[in-house]
Amino acid sequence: MYDLEGVLGPAVMGFVDQHVRSLLTWDILVFFHRNPDAVLDTEGLASRLGRRAEELEPEVAALCDSRILAIAGGLIRYKPSPEMRDTIGRFVESCQDRGRRLALIALVLHKINPAY
Repeated sequence: MYDLEGVLGPAVMGFVDQHVRSLLTWDILVFFHRNPDAVLDTEGLASRLGRRAEELEPEVAALCDSRILAIAGGLIRYKPSPEMRDTIGRFVESCQDRGRRLALIALVLHKINPAY
């Protein structure tokens, strides 16, 4: 078995386990981390990600529950604590390295379908 914690580190592993529900959540996190000043409604975010707005709603709601995103007046903003922003930064940085990205994909797919 692949040593995911050895490849990703405990902080990123814990973050993925707790906050990355799907590959769509992953896309939302990367988008807002790279565009921290973006303020969009669900339709605007869906357009940026090439998705349907109704697909985003449960993922955005979960990220709001985790205090990573905030919604006010129908507008979505990136609002993690400084510590969470650092952890998300490590997650996004991990996405840049092929080996770590593959480990992340395996981890998320296993969460979606434990038989994977």
